[in-house]
This record gives sequence, C-alpha cells and structure tokens, in this order.
Amino acid sequence: MPIGIDWGGTSIKAAIVDGAAVRGFARIETSGEPAAILDAIAGLVRVLDPRTESVGVAIPGEVRPDGRCWRLPNVPGFEDVNIGAELHARLNLPIGVENDATAAALAERLYGWGNQYGSFLLVTLGTGIGGGLVLDGHVRRGTGGFAGEIGHVLVESGEQAWTCGCGKRGCMEAYAGIAGLLRKYAAVKGSDSLFGTKRGSDPLSAASATEEEGTKRGFDPFPRTIKEIADADDAGTQAVWQQLGWALGTGLGVINNVLDLDAIVFTGGVANSLSRFEALIRKAMQARAFAPPLAQLPLLTSRLGEQAGVIGAAHLPAAK
Repeated sequence: MPIGIDWGGTSIKAAIVDGAAVRGFARIETSGEPAAILDAIAGLVRVLDPRTESVGVAIPGEVRPDGRCWRLPNVPGFEDVNIGAELHARLNLPIGVENDATAAALAERLYGWGNQYGSFLLVTLGTGIGGGLVLDGHVRRGTGGFAGEIGHVLVESGEQAWTCGCGKRGCMEAYAGIAGLLRKYAAVKGSDSLFGTKRGSDPLSAASATEEEGTKRGFDPFPRTIKEIADADDAGTQAVWQQLGWALGTGLGVINNVLDLDAIVFTGGVANSLSRFEALIRKAMQARAFAPPLAQLPLLTSRLGEQAGVIGAAHLPAAK
C-alpha cells in the first residue's frame, strides 16, 4: 500500500493509506536543514512500511512543472529543490509531490464530496489559507502549480491593510490565517501582545515571553490556537468570527463570480468551528456576488477531515 506524507510547517505526518482508510500513522517535527528533513522523511517511510509501493508528498508550497519546489514559506532552504528526485534517490520508489491543498482536493474528489459535486473549491483553514480546485471532476494545478492559491486574493486595500506573510498587503490570509485571528483577538482584549498582558503592567512587555516564562512572571495568557479562542467565547471570540467570516466571504465571493462552483468545502482545524461563522461567510459573499445564485452554493466541511492531506498525498503517484 502507498504511504502519504502531509508536510506542515511544524510537523510532518505520514500514513499507510488503503483507499480512504489510514492503516498506520507516524509524525515527526519539521526541523533541520533540507537534507536532514529529507533524510528524516525517508527514515519515516522505512519505519512505517519498508515494502511500500510508492510515496506521495503534500508540501506547504508549490511544485514547478519540472518538479522543483517554488518555495516552502515556513520551511526555509527548499527553493528550487526537486523534492521528488531527492526522495527517489533515498528510497528508489515512485514519488509524487504536490501542493498540500491540491492533494487534499484530490482526496476529496476521490472519496469525499467529489462523488456529489463535480466542481468545487477545497479551502484549507489553518496557519495560512490555501485552496485546491476541482473543475468538472478534474483537479486543476495550473500551468505553474499555483491554481487555488486563494489566500492571496485581495480583500482589503490601502496603507492600513494588514501585511501578509507573502509580503503584500490586504490578502485574505492576513485576516483569516491564524496569525491574523490571534491579532484580532488580542486587539479586542486590549493587548498588543499575542501572548498576553502582565497583570497591572505594560502589555508590550509580554511580547518576548515564552508561555512557560510568562506563567512564572505573572502574565495572563491569551489564546494561542483557534480552539482556545472558541473556548474563550467572549467579546474577542465574537470579533474573531466576524473577521474570519468577512475575510473568507469577501474573497470567496469574488472567486465564485469567476468560477460559478457547485460547492465550497472547508478543511483544517478552523473548519471544525464552521457553524460559528458560516452565516457570516454567506453574508459577505452576498455582498460581493454578481448575482444571488453565486452566493447560494453549499458551504461544507470535508468528509475526510484532517486526514485529507495524507490520503490525497498517497494517491499522487497514481494520479500523475
């Protein structure tokens, strides 16, 4: 059976995949120089199943037509590295490499909502905002591998627009990615620090403290994940849902004016809270829609959950 690798900015997940079923699972941290990371992935494959037939890798970046990586924004050093060729040299197996959201969209087409909807956009909600595009039953990667990069659709303009990790201002990801949501929560709660405020002291003094150090020094910690934001259920939480719904709905409204999709499917950790901001997405889409039907398409959560990445990755070699 093939092995799927879901490569994130902080961890790398691997699984033996049988159709849509995950038969074995392992995880390592994403750390070290490129050669060390590739060695670790090869070692992970050997430990999981030394007799595997192929390996697919979903990367948090884009793959050029010649197989070279464009870049991994959260994992430095991989510009122009041919990840597939490097892993083949280590494992002597068929290797498939693709953008993580595109790989997840492949899984959804094969085993999820793709059985019901021929054209859909899979939206990954997490550290960043990604997208995988399926049109008329076919996963579309684009000429340069950039199809579905919806996180960098403009939703705000002007000098006051927030700066995105890509270096440009006003991107959907700047407002709907985890960093933007934490920033919003902190602003509403009266702190300029994403960690928290020191009781009776300057909130900026908390900015350099780690969580453990902050506890010892008397800081009141702020939520650091979307689950903690949701659990807080306070004014900051409501402001986060408002911002998330506005940013996603504004960008997706523009996108659907062009594509006229059958459905939009959400995945990733933040998607678990979709019911909290679905109506807000719909409202913002309606404000952008060229015609009412463009804002009335189904908004769904992935049928494969957070396993979509490894499942789609495992099927990449056969899909090439």
